[in-house]
Amino acid sequence: WFKSQINYGVASVTPFFFTRNFYIYDIYIKPTEVNIGELFMARTKVTQKKVSLSDLNNHNVSNKRQALKDLKMLNFDELQYKNSAQKRFYKTISTKDITFGIGPAGCGKTYLSVHKALRELGDKDSKIDGIVIVKPLVEAAGEKIGFLPGDVEEKTAPFMMSFYYNMEQIIGKQRLNILKESNTIQVIPMAYMRGITLSNKFVILDEAQNATPEQIKMFVTRLGEGSKYIITGDLAQSDIKQGKSGLEDAIKRFAGVHGVGLASFKEKDIVRHSLVRRLLKRYHEGFNIIDEVSAEKTISMWIHDEGLDAPTDGSFSGDYHYQLKK
Repeated sequence: WFKSQINYGVASVTPFFFTRNFYIYDIYIKPTEVNIGELFMARTKVTQKKVSLSDLNNHNVSNKRQALKDLKMLNFDELQYKNSAQKRFYKTISTKDITFGIGPAGCGKTYLSVHKALRELGDKDSKIDGIVIVKPLVEAAGEKIGFLPGDVEEKTAPFMMSFYYNMEQIIGKQRLNILKESNTIQVIPMAYMRGITLSNKFVILDEAQNATPEQIKMFVTRLGEGSKYIITGDLAQSDIKQGKSGLEDAIKRFAGVHGVGLASFKEKDIVRHSLVRRLLKRYHEGFNIIDEVSAEKTISMWIHDEGLDAPTDGSFSGDYHYQLKK
């Protein structure tokens, strides 16, 4: 039994007890005041359990709200750095508004960038409400971008495959497609960025070595409140035929500016197949290719040096190195 009275937000809760007087039980009530507001405010903070992507494999999502809810549940702390350079790069992104990351292909620049972007998108305490991917579309090998079929998104899709692949590994294909369809994750060609302001967005500019200084200037001035930029590239792989790279110019120009971070990777930081490092060394300026020796002659020399047998079909029967081996 209890008696409760509500009066101006204060409950008078009255516990009771019995005393025995002969054969009669008398009820004695002692009133105790409790502030209802304190009862409602006195709640413990429940920490949501973080899960891995495999735990969400059977979780079907059909809209943006569900996809973002899943991102909030994902345990992004499962990220394992392959080397100290990756750790420094990720930490720099966390502490700076604009981060430049340069280095050879295969160091994990793209993966770490999209991982941090998705992490910010799924963080309930973050202002980030979207991810923007930018690449300078440089025509290569005589292939004109304007002749590719489809609209802007379809034309740029082949250039964004590395981003989409890495994102799919982190959040799953279904969530990625929903976030793309809702423009939460979107692609903006650099040529279309003039005149816009990107607020509360996580923006990644990849292959920045192919942007001119003027394009980099236009890009960095699109930065709005609450946004974060990552600018990556490989200074050794620029497709710009004339003029210096905007990436190199920007690093020299912005070094020391408050809010700007710089990170670099070396060949030893490549996390792809170990053969990639050895192949890249052959592109150093110190490696000389003897133009007088044909590719066919080079192959026969390699076969001889490796101690391999000559083809039985006689195709190299007159070759000097095979004659030498015999």
